[in-house]
Order: sequence, then C-alpha cells, then structure tokens
Amino acid sequence: INNYHTICSMGVYDRFKKKREGLRQLVELLESTPKVRRQKLIDVGMAEDAKYTELALQYVITFEDILKMSKFELAELVAKAPPRTIAFAIKKLAEDIILRFLQCSQPKVMAQIKDDLGVEISMAEIGSAQLKMITITRELEKQGTLNLKKIPLSE
Repeated sequence: INNYHTICSMGVYDRFKKKREGLRQLVELLESTPKVRRQKLIDVGMAEDAKYTELALQYVITFEDILKMSKFELAELVAKAPPRTIAFAIKKLAEDIILRFLQCSQPKVMAQIKDDLGVEISMAEIGSAQLKMITITRELEKQGTLNLKKIPLSE
C-alpha cells in the first residue's frame, strides 16, 4: 500500500528532476506545447515545485526570442527551416520583421517564402509554424550552432 501511495503522489515534474537530461526534456516539452496546454503544465509545475518550474522557464525559447536574434543567428535558422514554415510563422507580422527574415535567406529560399506568404492560412497554422521554428531553433542550440538559451545539464 505504501508503494501505491508513493507512486500516486509522485509529481508530474518528478520524472524530469530524476534524469540528467530532465531539465532539457521539460524545457523542450514546454517549448513544443501550444500556449493553452503549456500554461496548464506551468500551473501544475508551479504548484508542485515553483523553483524548478521557474528554472525551466528561464530556458524556454519563445517565438519572440527568435524575432530578437541577430542577423547571423537568424540566417542559421532560415537556412535550416523549410521556407513554407518560415512564411507561415511570419505571415501576420510587421513588414520590417518579414523583410528581416527575407534578408537573411538565400535568393531561392526568399522566392519560396514570398510565394508562401501569399497562401491563405489559419491562426492555428501560424501558431503551429511558430512552434516548429522554436523546435528547429532548439535543435540548432543542441548542435552548438546557436547559443540561444543554452540548457545546462542537471546535477
């Protein structure tokens, strides 16, 4: 009976805290989860272990972080991301931001992005494309190509 109680009272975040890569796994989960569900995960985490949740949130990459990247970093991301994903992610943004993404892309990619900017899409597709851009940014961070919000290993 004690074992059963221990298992049932285990926190949602406990599985992350026990692993060396746990913090990274939690951060990546938060990054790849749509905003509404992400907020529920954060709320559970704050109730369970606010300090650990706040630590994870320090490393979460948001689409706003991508928009603040240097031209060099943005060029790395644009080179790795599919042109359609880029176009959908930036579709409803200000002209100067769209121009910045275009300036960081190769001519062939730029042409594809411009074509895809003309496609009618839903807000859900925009959100999905932005999440994909975050995932690609995190992959580049793991490879050491980008230094954006580098996640340390847990002790």
